[in-house]
Amino acid sequence: MPNMPDTLDSLTHSKIRSNNEIKFLPSGGESYEIRWQLLDKAKHSIHIATFSMMKDETTQRLENVLTAKLQQGVEVRIILDEIVNRTTFAGPMITRLRAAGAIVHGYNGLLEEWMPLPKNLGPFKHIARGLKLKLKRHFHEKYMVIDGREVVLGGINWGDKYAYGGIKSFAWRDTDVYLQGSVVNDIQLQFLKDFSRYREWDNRNSSQPTVYPEFVKLQQLKPVEQLQAEYADYFCENDNAGSVDVRYVAHKPYDDNDLPLTNAFLSLIKNAEHSIYWGCHGIRPPRIVADYLAEAVERGVEVNLITNSQYSSQSLMVKGLLGWMYKECTKHYRGLLERGIKIWEWQLEGAFHSKNFLVDDQIVSIGSYNIARGSTYHHSESNIFVYNDQFAKEVRQQFEKDLEHCKPVWLDDVSNRLPQEDAYSRPLHERDLMIKREMITPEIQQELDKGEYIRILT
Repeated sequence: MPNMPDTLDSLTHSKIRSNNEIKFLPSGGESYEIRWQLLDKAKHSIHIATFSMMKDETTQRLENVLTAKLQQGVEVRIILDEIVNRTTFAGPMITRLRAAGAIVHGYNGLLEEWMPLPKNLGPFKHIARGLKLKLKRHFHEKYMVIDGREVVLGGINWGDKYAYGGIKSFAWRDTDVYLQGSVVNDIQLQFLKDFSRYREWDNRNSSQPTVYPEFVKLQQLKPVEQLQAEYADYFCENDNAGSVDVRYVAHKPYDDNDLPLTNAFLSLIKNAEHSIYWGCHGIRPPRIVADYLAEAVERGVEVNLITNSQYSSQSLMVKGLLGWMYKECTKHYRGLLERGIKIWEWQLEGAFHSKNFLVDDQIVSIGSYNIARGSTYHHSESNIFVYNDQFAKEVRQQFEKDLEHCKPVWLDDVSNRLPQEDAYSRPLHERDLMIKREMITPEIQQELDKGEYIRILT
């Protein structure tokens, strides 16, 4: 994969960091064993970024630990998705943590951004636009930084169905990594940058925009050097932790008006030479991602995607949102299978939620980014890219273990039960305009130039 590091530098505004230690954690049980150890020994700061917190035994333990740490003088900061955590009934716990001294920011608050009415929109269009943005814009990241020295990052949220992965049958198959080394400073800096930005939004005055996408266009961000100086106590010398090269990429579509992870994955797919393995809870790639995967197959690349079966998807939120998740996933099947992309469905009780990506047995990405429109265009995500043969070997072995619990989907077998609607007959989305122009296929670019796409913000 020639010149890939330099290419990803420019596409993702990130750098490969050397001298890191990394540990692969392919189950919630393994991740939580380390999480509890790190929390117990925290001396200075606990910074948690999470999509959701359940109301159960695991989060009760988390609340107890964080409350005790606050009493010891340890700083606790949390960024979470506000709307999603209303649906998990975690609100009372979050309120108690705030009362105990934790600083919590709820991203994309349910009651925010509805008023006043913009001059260029009528009331019904304003409400419709606001509702669409509430449903699409989420803080989907999942990581924890302890004392600026150690990180757990991946796809695992806080709750029993994550913590008991690999232990109890109802729990989900998911992945995290443990990190120590120079890349930790990049992750710590991003957390502090986000917290600083969100604090400005929370404290905005009446003269500033009341819609977040408009607010960030005018926001004056502090230079990186100023943030590093302001938060100097949060950064540690971690230059000799290990020998693994790691890149951290933050994906902030509505914060930075950019799609770095989408551009990165497209670039890696474009340069793949023999194999791609990729998993997530529901494969719903937009057209540009599907086109890139199909072009890879045409070049002789074997593409394997793992997702949930109708059975395992029932353990997702609200019975897979009453079956919608699986049905929406299968609307993409025909367009993928007909172009030679292999789909595998998970057969166990607990859902498949792991988001590992492996290209050519060389480069691995692990994090929160899904093979879906939400991650492509809308969700705030965090991923690492690992450049290490031994780590790639571990991830490949895990894919092979996962495939033992999957069944292949063959077009001839499922054609008569696929939904009538083909997802790839849908129009493009205005967010495609945010992808680097050099990454867009000619056919899609032609449609965008003609204005043939769905608009939300324009």
